[in-house]
Parts: sequence; C-alpha cells; structure tokens
Amino acid sequence: MNVPIVAVCAALAAAGILLMAGAPGPAEVRVDPGPVPGTDADPAPGPAGHEVVVDGLDTPWSIGWLPDGTILYTERGGTLSSWDGAKRELLSLDVAGGEGGLLGLEIDPGFAENGNIYLYHTYDASIASTMNRVDRFVLEDGAVSHEATLIDGIPGSFIHDGGRIRFGPDGMLYIATGDAANPALSQDPGSLAGKILRIDRDGGIPADNPFPGSPVYSLGHRNPQGMDWDGAGRMLITEHGPSGLGSGYDEINAVIPGGNYGWPRGVGDSHEGWIAPVYHTGTDTWAPSGSEFYTGGAVPGWDGRYLVAGLRGQSLYVMDVGDGGPSFERWYEGEFGRLRDVATGPDGRVYLLTSNGEDDAIIAIPGAQGHP
Repeated sequence: MNVPIVAVCAALAAAGILLMAGAPGPAEVRVDPGPVPGTDADPAPGPAGHEVVVDGLDTPWSIGWLPDGTILYTERGGTLSSWDGAKRELLSLDVAGGEGGLLGLEIDPGFAENGNIYLYHTYDASIASTMNRVDRFVLEDGAVSHEATLIDGIPGSFIHDGGRIRFGPDGMLYIATGDAANPALSQDPGSLAGKILRIDRDGGIPADNPFPGSPVYSLGHRNPQGMDWDGAGRMLITEHGPSGLGSGYDEINAVIPGGNYGWPRGVGDSHEGWIAPVYHTGTDTWAPSGSEFYTGGAVPGWDGRYLVAGLRGQSLYVMDVGDGGPSFERWYEGEFGRLRDVATGPDGRVYLLTSNGEDDAIIAIPGAQGHP
C-alpha cells in the first residue's frame, strides 16, 4: 500500500470498487482524537523532546534489544545492524525490492542461552516468482550465521508482503503475511498469504493450531504489519486497508485461533459473517505498521495503551482499546514523517523507526520532562 504501482493498483481498484459498491457503509465508531500535544489541554505532561539515536538509515523496518541493551535493527534493503554507541553491520541478505526486503526481526526470549535471532525477508525465487521466508540465525561474538529456514513458500510481491514476526506469550512464533497483491489468497486456507501463521522455534506446527497440520492461525487478512498481546493475552494486529481506492479502512483486529477477518469480502464494518475489527479508520488512512502495548512506565498515561506507528498518517497513535470502546490520541503528526515501527526499550523509553526512504532514523521518546 505504501508504494504507488499503477498497474497493480488499477487492477485492485477494479476489483475493490465492485466490493465496495455492494458493501454497507461503516457504522459510527467512537473516536476521541484527544487534545493536540503541547497545548494547555494536555491531560498529562507526556513526552518531552526526543533523541535521535541513530540516523542516516535506509528504510529501517524492525527493532529489538539484546540482553545487554544493544539495539538490533533491520533495513529493508537487506541489512541487519547493531547499535551500542557505534553502528555495526552484522549481515547483508540478497532481497527482493518494492515493499518487500528484509522486514521482521525477532530476538529469542532465550537469547542469552542460545543466541538465536529470527528474520523475515522477501527474495526472488525465480525470474517470475517472489517469496517470503523466516530464517533462524545465531549471533555469537558479533558474527551472524544461518542456522535454519523455519518456513518458506510464503507468497510475495512488489506490494503486500506483511513481515512482522513476534513470539507470543505461549512461546510460539507468530508471522504476519500479506496477500501478495492477490486478494483471493487471503481466503484460501491452502495458501500462506494473507494470514497470521503460528509455528514453534524449530519451524514445527503446534499440535493445538486450529487447522491440523497447517501453520495457518487466522485468515482473511490484507497486509498486517504489527502485532502484540495485552496483559490478558489478547492478540491485536494492525492491518492496512484498501486506501488505493480512495478510502482507508485500516483495521485493528483481535486475532483468535481459526478466525476469518473477511478480506477481500468485506472492509470496515461490512464483515457480515466474518470477524469485525476492534477498530477501523473509515475513510481516514493511517497505514498502520508496527505496534506494541506500552508497559514502560516512563510516559504518564500511556501504560496499557496500544501504540501504533502510522506510515501514511505520519503519527504515533496512542490507543485505548479497553472495554470502554476504542479511542486514541495522535502524537507527533508530521514531525518525523512516516513511522514504520514502535517499541519499548529496556530503559522504558519509546523508540520509533522512521520510513521516509532517505536519512531515516531511530528516535527515542523520553518520559515526562525528558526523564526516562
């Protein structure tokens, strides 16, 4: 959704307009955008200032921390690097272009014992075929070596490659995949596209997956790019809507085993027979990407909130997705440009990755009055 591909968008628009024509309009959604940051109406001091931790980056995509506090991050062009006060390139992969490339990064919760890290990347399987896969690597003494391919054959494309990978509270690895510009694949249970996948650390299929023998955990997704779990174990994902049709309908979905989220048969609240989103943006476009429930304690009023990085929206959305109904505050609108990922560091600060295509950065947001 982030790269203007005229031919692809025209074909999708033709199909999407037919879809939208037969779909009812969105129901009213309670949305409280909150006060503009920096005005007297602010309910709390909130973040003060920011620090550019690393700059000069080329479209960074995902960030994580080693036990010693070292930052790892991916850049879409194929580079995995570290930062501990100095930048060091650890790995360079041959990746496909477009919205694909080196995307998701996850660090094993047992890294101190096994040194394992996991990468999601797009590659050219042949002249006419693009695929995605998840590999496990070992990082030891500053050197990265490939250990295993955990899952392969995830359909890829110049757009809609998904890419987020996260360990869940159950210790399983969850993988968000896009529809690879072929919406019908999202409803095909035999395809790995347009899905949330669930595997174990070795690439095996958990016995309690909803579809026996399959890594598919949920289906009917368009282009999910963020995921996290709240304190009660509820899994939320961010998902790009069909904004190329002139409407947003980006979604926040609560994922359950075997759930079908309707794409391409419905958008917004037109999910009759499918699972409706917790929140959708209507005709506004956020292009939500990385997301995380904040528990860092450094920013007043943010604990327990769902933080969502906005690409097209060029904002950090701080969402209340509790029982009172979805509402949000919009922070840093346009200040840093497009935001790809948001994550809480071991220091409790909120870290943002920009995605502007040149001189991108990792930015740290301090706590109240600038103190983490």
